[in-house]
Amino acid sequence: MNRFCKSVLAVAVLIFVLALAGACFAQEKEAKIAARDVPAAVMTAFHTAYPKAEIKGTAKETENGKTYFEIESVDGGMSRDLLYLADGTVAEIEEGIDPASLPGPVKAAADVKYPQGKIVKAEKTTRDAAVTYELQIATGKTKANLTLDPSGKIIRAHKAAAGHAKAKSPAKAPDKAKG
Repeated sequence: MNRFCKSVLAVAVLIFVLALAGACFAQEKEAKIAARDVPAAVMTAFHTAYPKAEIKGTAKETENGKTYFEIESVDGGMSRDLLYLADGTVAEIEEGIDPASLPGPVKAAADVKYPQGKIVKAEKTTRDAAVTYELQIATGKTKANLTLDPSGKIIRAHKAAAGHAKAKSPAKAPDKAKG
């Protein structure tokens, strides 16, 4: 190889490595922490909003340079994960919901995408003003994960082998929600 080609190759490799390092740095980082290490403003906001909820776990997350505190909880049989900023402001609410209570367009889109599927888990996520629904659907020996907006538009779809599908927290009721 001549000197010019080696230089171009070296620059290309450097750009690739820097891009890969940037992508890794931008990834979400989560570390479990003790409840006593969660800021008081976060704990106060949580207990004020959900006085009967039981805390199952706490974590500190960094996402796109912002630090969040996650509280995993159960309240009357409903799983709920919340992301807070250190000042107690809610950034995201993820709630396990009964699949039967999904909006009609969401259920219809799931039925069209997986006509033989059974919704085994449903979650409603609210971030800022945006609401999405995450569904786990059993399709024979595999499971599929769908993320949809309230109108039924599929945002993401992913199939995984049974037992390897994303499962962060249990849904309230794993009944089939078709009909």
